[in-house]
Amino acid sequence: MSKKSNKELRTEYEEDYLKRLAVKGKIKSMQTEESTISEEERTRKVEEAEKIQIESAHQIQEASAAKIQSKLDIINKQEFLNKEIISLINELKIVKAQLKKEPTKRKISKKKAVPKRRTTAKRKISKKKAVPKRRTTAKRKISKKKAVPKRRKSKRK
Repeated sequence: MSKKSNKELRTEYEEDYLKRLAVKGKIKSMQTEESTISEEERTRKVEEAEKIQIESAHQIQEASAAKIQSKLDIINKQEFLNKEIISLINELKIVKAQLKKEPTKRKISKKKAVPKRRTTAKRKISKKKAVPKRRTTAKRKISKKKAVPKRRKSKRK
């Protein structure tokens, strides 16, 4: 079948379908007239949809490529670091071997600091003797004198 016949069949089928819906009352007959789209509009919409689909596919591919590239970068960095570590380990082995071959030198220890000498002689500080308490003579108890009652003067007649 040719393309034209396919397109014609499709439009006939759509019209038939819309008529059936109108008969059932699901859509109005006015809507059926508005819903018919010309071939040019249909092809334009299909092309736009294809463009959008292609763009989204490109974006997905770019994202996956970036993800793969980041993984590769991480792997390359790890390999580089591993090589550096191996080279440093080898250098350490060489240095250790050289140290074993050379005679060991005496360890230099720091001298202890000598305390400074005092030029003045220390004075001996003696404890003060306790001063004896003074003895006081025994005090006499002083008793209070009792108040003498006042004398009453009698009145003479």
